Amino acid sequence: MNAMFAIFRKEIKDALRDRRTLLVALLGSLLGVPLILFIFSVVLSQVESQEEKRSVLVVGMQHAPALENFILRQGYQIKQAPSDYEAKSRNKEIDQPVLLIPEHFQEKLSAGEKVTLVIAYDTSNRQAEFGLRPLKRILDGYSQENASLSLMMRGVSPEILQLMEVKERHLQSADERKATITTMLPMMVLMAIVLGGMYAAIDTTAGERERGSLEPLMMNPVSGWQLAVGKWGAVAAVSMGVVVLTIFSFFPSQWLIRNETLRAEFQFGIHDALGFLWVLLPLAASLAAIQIAIALDCKGYKEAQVRNQMISMFVPMITLMPIIFPGREPAWFQWVPVLAQNQMMNQVLKGEAVSMVAVTTALLVCAGMTVVSLAYVAQKMRRVVMG
Repeated sequence: MNAMFAIFRKEIKDALRDRRTLLVALLGSLLGVPLILFIFSVVLSQVESQEEKRSVLVVGMQHAPALENFILRQGYQIKQAPSDYEAKSRNKEIDQPVLLIPEHFQEKLSAGEKVTLVIAYDTSNRQAEFGLRPLKRILDGYSQENASLSLMMRGVSPEILQLMEVKERHLQSADERKATITTMLPMMVLMAIVLGGMYAAIDTTAGERERGSLEPLMMNPVSGWQLAVGKWGAVAAVSMGVVVLTIFSFFPSQWLIRNETLRAEFQFGIHDALGFLWVLLPLAASLAAIQIAIALDCKGYKEAQVRNQMISMFVPMITLMPIIFPGREPAWFQWVPVLAQNQMMNQVLKGEAVSMVAVTTALLVCAGMTVVSLAYVAQKMRRVVMG
C-alpha cells in the first residue's frame, strides 16, 4: 500500500509540474462552459433583436398600398431599401432581409391572380437571416387577411375556413425547466473530462517511456497492480479535478449570460452541481484508466496522443445517438458509457428526477471498465518496459 501511495504522489507531482497538462485542464474546464453560454446568449439576443426591431426594408412599396397599410397597422416601420442592397447585404452593411414587390402587384392581387413576393438576403449574413421569420409572419398575416376579405366580398363567411381550432397543451410539470439551448452543455463537460485527463495519462506512460524514466521505476519492488493503481489514481485525480472545476464554472457562467430568456431557462444551483458530480466522477475515473491503457501500448508521446484523441472524437459522436431514436429513448441507453451520463445530465438541466437505477447502472459500468483497464495495465506494464 505504501508503494502504491508513493507512486501516486510521484505521478501527481509530475502532472502538476507539466504545464501542458495544467493549461489544458484549467482552460478547458474554466473557460469552456462560460464561453459557450456567452455565445448562446449573444446569438439568442441577436435573434430577439430582429423580432423587436419592427421595421421592414422594401423595394417597390408603391406597388402595394394595401400591404403597406397592413404593415403599418402591425406597428412596423417601412424603410426604403438602398438601390445597392445586394452588395450591402453581402458586406453585412444592412442586417435585414429586403422585401421585393413587383409591379402591378396590387392590380393582380385584386383580380384574383397569383402574385409572387421575393425576400432577398445573403445567406452568409446571419443577422439578415434572423429577420426572415418575423417578415414571413407579417406576409402570412396579410395573406390571411386578404383571403378573408375576398371571401366576405363574395358573401362567404371566412369562418368556414376556421371551423376547427387547434390548441397546444403542454404536459410538463410546473417545476420542469426548459433547456433547449443548453443541451450542448453536457457534451462540453464530457469533452473537458476527456481532454483534462488525456495529457496526464500520456505523460505517465508513453511520456515516461520516451524519457527513459519508466525503467528505473520498474526496478523498485512493486507489483504490476501497484503501478497500475498508483498511476491511475494520479490521472483520475486530475480528471476528476477537471470535472469539479468545470461544474463549478457553471455558477459564474450565469453572470455572463446577456439574454433574459436564456437566463430564465438556465438556472443551475448547488443541487444540480451535486447531481452532475454524482454522475460524472465515476466516468472520469474510468476514462482515466482507459486512456492509460491506450497510451501504454504506444512507443512515443505523439503516437499516444493520436490514439487518445480518437476518444475525444468518439465522445461527441455518442452524444448525438439520441437523434437516431426520436421520442422515447431505449432502455439500453443507460448501459452505454458517455451516453448514459449525457442522458442524466440533460435530465438534471431540465429539472427532472434522475432514476437511481440509471445512476447505479452507470456506476457499475464505469467500475467494470476501470477494473478491466487496470488489469490490462497491470499485466502489461513490465512486459512493455522489458520490450
